[in-house]
Amino acid sequence: MEEETLRKGLAIGSVLASFVLAGCSGSGGTAGTPSSAPAEPPAPPSSSRQAPAKSVQLADQCASLPQAQQQALGVTLPPQARESNGMPGCTYVSGQGGSDQGWNVFVAVTTTETMKDFTESTADVVPTEVAGYPAAQSGNEGRNCMVSVDVSDQGSVFVNAISRVQSVNACDVGKQIAGAVVQNLPNA
Repeated sequence: MEEETLRKGLAIGSVLASFVLAGCSGSGGTAGTPSSAPAEPPAPPSSSRQAPAKSVQLADQCASLPQAQQQALGVTLPPQARESNGMPGCTYVSGQGGSDQGWNVFVAVTTTETMKDFTESTADVVPTEVAGYPAAQSGNEGRNCMVSVDVSDQGSVFVNAISRVQSVNACDVGKQIAGAVVQNLPNA
């Protein structure tokens, strides 16, 4: 009888031991790793930018595109400093004002919105690239397009392009203007 009690005790002990071991390994840890160690918080997502960060501090928004570049890009009217949705920037125009030819491009080198902010607050955003920098655009076909270029963790180059002609793709114009502005910005 003593032998039978001993066997039952060993059987119960081995069952309890297997539950304890199963509980330790069921948490996803490995044997021998303390499960009470605090988990490290995940690292914040980093930019996929490989090019150097650019300065997004500008005293004069219209100085981001010199006159020689304006002419080369087809700007026909003097640039106008203005604000759009709380962002100070500059509007460049190709064609005569009031005509159905040409395009308008609003450019802001801004510290109020990063490319990540843009992608989180704008519908139908697709990734693209501008002057070697990651960018996002919305309004991918047609006559209106917004582009945000990831030039800094503190801001972006934002462009809102409107084509007055069906044959001119607003995203192509917007990315061309944004690319020129990005290349003119000093490294941070």
